[in-house]
Amino acid sequence: MDALRAIAVIGVVAHHTKAVTGFSIPFIGDYGGLLGVELFFIISGFLITESACRSNLRKYVIHRLFRIFPAYWFTYLLLGIPAGIFLKADQDWWAFFLNLVNLQQLSPKALIAYDVLHVTWTLTVELIWYFIAPLFILGKARWALWWLAASLVISTCWSFFAAQGYFNAWFADGFASLQNPADPGQVGIIINNAFPAQMFFFIFGGCIYFYKDFFFRINETVINATIIALLLLIGVYQGKLPSPIFLTGIGLGALMIKVLRAPPTKDKILPRIGKISYSIYLVHFPIIIFFAQKFSGSLGNISIALGYLTIFIVSNVVYELIEKKFIAIGRKLS
Repeated sequence: MDALRAIAVIGVVAHHTKAVTGFSIPFIGDYGGLLGVELFFIISGFLITESACRSNLRKYVIHRLFRIFPAYWFTYLLLGIPAGIFLKADQDWWAFFLNLVNLQQLSPKALIAYDVLHVTWTLTVELIWYFIAPLFILGKARWALWWLAASLVISTCWSFFAAQGYFNAWFADGFASLQNPADPGQVGIIINNAFPAQMFFFIFGGCIYFYKDFFFRINETVINATIIALLLLIGVYQGKLPSPIFLTGIGLGALMIKVLRAPPTKDKILPRIGKISYSIYLVHFPIIIFFAQKFSGSLGNISIALGYLTIFIVSNVVYELIEKKFIAIGRKLS
């Protein structure tokens, strides 16, 4: 799982590096953000289903709260205070509060004006999954495939209708409250990437958990062909179909199965990146922006390498001092 998390977060960081600096690592510079986030969602579908099945509701809730919020609050306030989120002339405390409880994606103003980490829309999507997961596991494997079919329909329909602009009116007042007009990318993050569009990835991850004995017996050739057709050849259908689309989820599910049934890696760096991947995810975008603005002119692409080193160091500190300690506290309390 740590190797999978590392693959996901490396893709996200590479994509955001290209967005900020123009420097692109082949393939993942273009598709790493899309595929990395979706892989995180599938991993979450697998692990949260496992956690919900093994824990009572009280234990499940405590684990989730102490896993997600302490590191998030620390990094959000650490970067938000210098950014002036408390000192806005038109301070909107409701928008600020939505960021604190990870519901910022539901409000254009909360996400666009108060998200200093630039990636927290996924935390809203993740939090909604945490609420749904206890319902998903009620029927265990008996109902999982029905959930999967329903999620495929819901996600596909949402992506299709969102691409046509059918849901824009629901958020019109929120976008109108912004000081500056939202760009198409911001509109897409709030509407096109809302939880209904992502639901399939979580449920698919949960189904892989319930039916892991079946999935882990699938022929290696079929797994490899699925990865090539749906991931490596993503450029063939990307842009022609509404996004997100379940096809990438199937390809990422195949990648997950391939990695999980592989022998344990002897590499030390990749698992460590995976272990601190949540902290990397939280801090990487502001650090990339900082180094691009301050040092790209004088240092060129060396500033990117320095930024990556800083991300790795800061993420390790946040993991060891905040994330790891509060996970332990949550386990003790539960």
